[in-house]
Amino acid sequence: MSSGNDARGPWNEGADWVFVEDPQPAVDGGDGLATVGVTDADVQVLQAMASRTASDASSDRTTGADLGAGQVM
Repeated sequence: MSSGNDARGPWNEGADWVFVEDPQPAVDGGDGLATVGVTDADVQVLQAMASRTASDASSDRTTGADLGAGQVM
C-alpha cells in the first residue's frame, strides 16, 4: 500500500512478484498498516512486560559474539 514515487528494481521485480498498480484497501476495512487494538487492561499488561523486558543500555554484558574472541585455536 505504498504511495508516491515508489522505486522499482531487481529487489521487487521478477517471476516471483505480482505488481499491483492500484491496490485496493485492506479487506477488513483497515488502512493496510500494521495496527492492533487492545483493551485498557491489555495496555497495563503490555506496559509492565515492556518494563520487565527492557534492555539495560548501561550494562556491558558478554555476548555470544564475544565468547572466545581473541583466543588462538
